[in-house]
Amino acid sequence: MKKDTVNNILARGAELVLKKGYNNVGIQEVLDAADIPKGSFYYYFKSKEDFGLQLIDYYSKNSSNNLDSYLKNSDLNHKERILTFFKNMRAYFGKKEFKEGCLLANCSLELSDQSEKLRNGIGLGWELWDKSFEICIAEGQESGVIKKDKSPESLASFVISGWEGAVLRMKSSKSSKPIDVYIEFLNEIIL
Repeated sequence: MKKDTVNNILARGAELVLKKGYNNVGIQEVLDAADIPKGSFYYYFKSKEDFGLQLIDYYSKNSSNNLDSYLKNSDLNHKERILTFFKNMRAYFGKKEFKEGCLLANCSLELSDQSEKLRNGIGLGWELWDKSFEICIAEGQESGVIKKDKSPESLASFVISGWEGAVLRMKSSKSSKPIDVYIEFLNEIIL
């Protein structure tokens, strides 16, 4: 029961943080969105930093599971899996009017210089993504559908960094153009 309540708080918190940023979201606002009684925050979390750590972990695991649903899809070859993920994320961001982006990237920008614990939590989230892409890229290289001129680790790092840069530019331009360019170059030149 407590775990379900915590997950509900984290889900509502993630929505708010994606829209407003971590520092612009108050504890009471999160509790109100989760329909949790006032004052019970400290029953579930030790501090706002603890909430932030759990939020980052919650988002990281959920986004990693979503990513893996694409990267492990045996109906597609490995290159198609990667491209399909990014194309579907482009459509998702379009429905959100290119406003929210990625919580890990947003928190990286906002929190990495504020708290070592939060920075480390964000780093663990990126590691989940790195590993998923590394595995898919290595398998794609073995099957011959992904170029072999770079290591899976280097390619995974580049793929994620390029994507997150495109997402940041998407947010500032309120346009899919940065993502469209990224996907085009990823398909034709990188992979």
